[in-house]
Amino acid sequence: MSYQRSNISTSLRRKRQISLLKKIGIYFIFILFFISLANYGLTYNKIRISDIIVTGNNSVQTDDILKIVNTELSKVYLGITPTDNILLLRSLIIENKILDTYKKIGKVDVIIRGITSIEIAVTERKSDNLWCKGTPAESKGCYFMDSSGFIFEDAPTFSNNSFPEYFGLISGMSPVGQTYFNNNFRNIANLYNALKTMSFQPQYFNALNEHEYEVYILGGGKIIINDKKSFESSLTNLQALVDNKYISNDAVSLKKIKYVDLRFGNKVNFELKTSL
Repeated sequence: MSYQRSNISTSLRRKRQISLLKKIGIYFIFILFFISLANYGLTYNKIRISDIIVTGNNSVQTDDILKIVNTELSKVYLGITPTDNILLLRSLIIENKILDTYKKIGKVDVIIRGITSIEIAVTERKSDNLWCKGTPAESKGCYFMDSSGFIFEDAPTFSNNSFPEYFGLISGMSPVGQTYFNNNFRNIANLYNALKTMSFQPQYFNALNEHEYEVYILGGGKIIINDKKSFESSLTNLQALVDNKYISNDAVSLKKIKYVDLRFGNKVNFELKTSL
């Protein structure tokens, strides 16, 4: 009797196992069918991206940008599923690739314009300043820098340069891709422009370190300053020298200034040249 029960129990287990395997097989076929159907739909020509528009670029060639985009669109998931459709479009990867490749470009947006159309909207950096290797006395080549202090490409040699020139801090073989003063460059640029507004005719800005600077003015003299107190306070002391007629800021008088040292609070040190 017990032998007969054992046979029945074994037979039931086998039937359950077979039933389970059949269900797994059906599910597998269904999943495979669904994947195949989805893959077929994603490869359907009428939903694949075929129209790519590049806007906003001036110095970076459209073909160079398209090459990066098309390379990314030609990639596939799991070796079978294409990414050249709006459902699987890897916008962030495309944006980062363009930004990494062309430092001249400051912003990229991949915009979907239709089922088969996308726009690559780029914003190029403006050449507002120069960062130069070496020292003001011996410049060894300059690079364009935008208003945030980001250095993005080599600059040609200028005969009549109208860009503010900055020196110091940046190290390494190439400064391209680095940021001068990190997040503080706008304050430094404001200081430079304030001296210009005050008619001191700044020529170069040289960072001795992150906290101490010298600004070369017309005639080769320099204004020495640090960030131990606000720039506004230092500039007020500088203006007081002019107001009290210790120094003058006309073109002839500027050439007589050897240095003005604003690093010691309200105690301002200055020295005039004995001869020109």
